[in-house]
Amino acid sequence: MLGTFSNGMGRFERVEPRLAAAMQDLLARPGSLVRATVAYTVGIEMGVMEEAARALACGIEYLHTASLVFDDLPAMDDARTRRGAACIHVVHGESVAILAALAMVNRGYALIWQGIRHASPQRRAQAGEWVDGRLGIGGVIGGQAFDLRGWRGEQSAAEVSEVAARKTADLLRLALVLPAIIGRGGNREIQILDRLALLRGLAYQAADDLKDAISPEEDSGKTSGRDEALGRPSLVIAEGLPAALRRFQRLNEMGDRVQSRLPGPAERWLMLGGLKVSMPVSPAAVNSAMFSAAI
Repeated sequence: MLGTFSNGMGRFERVEPRLAAAMQDLLARPGSLVRATVAYTVGIEMGVMEEAARALACGIEYLHTASLVFDDLPAMDDARTRRGAACIHVVHGESVAILAALAMVNRGYALIWQGIRHASPQRRAQAGEWVDGRLGIGGVIGGQAFDLRGWRGEQSAAEVSEVAARKTADLLRLALVLPAIIGRGGNREIQILDRLALLRGLAYQAADDLKDAISPEEDSGKTSGRDEALGRPSLVIAEGLPAALRRFQRLNEMGDRVQSRLPGPAERWLMLGGLKVSMPVSPAAVNSAMFSAAI
């Protein structure tokens, strides 16, 4: 998927130089590509044509990358680093960063359409509704709005999880379920994949909350300590470090049980292993954080 991601925006000869430079920086730092890889392999397993599966996967990854650019802006999380390097808006300015993210959104939707257009009319309509639901005001965009609402003071773990379900899990639900919809996925497979994506997305956000609270910036690869500083929803803030750790472990265990219910042999679903997040912080870091909180 790396080549598809790096080359999916086309050539930059006639693009305004500052925008081209920002785009090239984004394409040079693809991250893990876990969403794209899983979307592609699930698509192939579900009988989606190679070209369509690749376009769909790249489109989803472009939308994810654009969401990170927006998330890092001064008006959002005001982050300085992402994926171990300076954020796009730090290097190229806010206006160019916004335009680069919009270019990726535009291209992402175009690629997703390339992926779904050969499906049957019924599946194509279902896929369009799924994309709108996961990315629109009831999904990722709505989740980001709740994230920015201002959470200083009391916040419950249930409220934090609701934001995570929209902001983080919905994009993962797009990556797992959309390929099954446009392929030959049955209702049971689609339902289980949807449930699994939700649980893995919640676990991912729980891990992110833990890293933000505990991990030094050089280990996490992005600006840390932003949740408390900006009043963002966080499981660590809502219920404390021990309970947040237990919740993370419980979400992983629930995800394992749900994945085991998928039809067919376990080997059929090996591609889903990359979605399971390992313990995000070391025992030493946890002990240190608990000791600091106790004194």
